[in-house]
Amino acid sequence: MDFSHYSDEPVRMAVALINSIDVMSGEDQLRTPQDIGTFIDAWDGDWFGGDRRLSDSDLHEVRALRSRLRVVFTAADEQEAASSLNAVLMDVSATPRVSVHGEGPHLHYEPEGGSAARWLGAVAAMGLTTALIEGGFQRFGRCASTTCDDVFVDISRNRSRLNCSDSCTTRENVAAYRRRQRAS
Repeated sequence: MDFSHYSDEPVRMAVALINSIDVMSGEDQLRTPQDIGTFIDAWDGDWFGGDRRLSDSDLHEVRALRSRLRVVFTAADEQEAASSLNAVLMDVSATPRVSVHGEGPHLHYEPEGGSAARWLGAVAAMGLTTALIEGGFQRFGRCASTTCDDVFVDISRNRSRLNCSDSCTTRENVAAYRRRQRAS
């Protein structure tokens, strides 16, 4: 039985938020407050009850949140990852409450009527917290591709994922094949 409402979509949303900036090139998908609104609309479902009027202040807060969440994936160990998540959860006032919308009673942690950054922070941090508790720190990864530094949560059975996407895996495999061909 899965007691968590934060074990799937919130984890994918957290990864998408962190990867909304390409750290290799500096290209940022969150360039304007409207980009935050578009991001929330893509992941919201029926959760977000905050103010839809977003400002440059919201943009700054969400970008700072994104950097704080990336630390979970670059942490040296489970303790550092947990400390980072706990700090975000505290800062966004992630307080549990029972919600009865949808498929029956379940927990929500995001503040009602809060800012976009607080909502994103609570949902993303709870998703990553659930992933850390249920899957362990070794499930948190950074792409092994030489041209990418995106993050991912490894859901493979044998915990063997090296890249953030099939595209990066294919690109790395083609590059390795070409190196072998040149060497022979």
